[in-house]
Amino acid sequence: MNTDRANAGAAPRMDRRKQRTRQSALAAFAGLLFEQGYETLTLSAVAARAGLGRSTLYEHFRTKDALLEASVERPMAVLAAGGADPLALQGLLEHVREQAGSVRVLLAQPLRSRIAQVLAARIGVRLRAGGVPAARAALRAIAAAEALLAALAHWLRGGCAIAIPAMAEELACLLDRTARAECP
Repeated sequence: MNTDRANAGAAPRMDRRKQRTRQSALAAFAGLLFEQGYETLTLSAVAARAGLGRSTLYEHFRTKDALLEASVERPMAVLAAGGADPLALQGLLEHVREQAGSVRVLLAQPLRSRIAQVLAARIGVRLRAGGVPAARAALRAIAAAEALLAALAHWLRGGCAIAIPAMAEELACLLDRTARAECP
């Protein structure tokens, strides 16, 4: 009985340790990304900055693309959601405005294309689940992802004077029209 309690207590600690390792790696990645740029960033530098061994880092992230994907996971989930929640989009847009300098870096090339691929993968899953054939789903998903990120970058640069609630509606509409499963 005591061993069951000890084992039950050990699992959450292991999970927290793994979570701390991931968070350290992601924080190191973000810092290096904004200091050095994506192209020159290395996994060895991320491991060193995070105070991790390379093998430990590789257990969590095999590539820097995997680190990038994990870094943008939450915002991509909001953008990819079918029937997007306006409040969730508004929250995302408020965060984007608060972090405008960092987000501009993420929305510039070459990162924007990589982030579009991450977003397109999420949208594609939703479309295929809705019955869209794989090839069509992939095409619609990348079109939707690129359009969403372009609109977001344009808005962030001040290319259109539109309030956050209206911008959230426009993004939801854009996603719905571009990635709609009901198209022929």
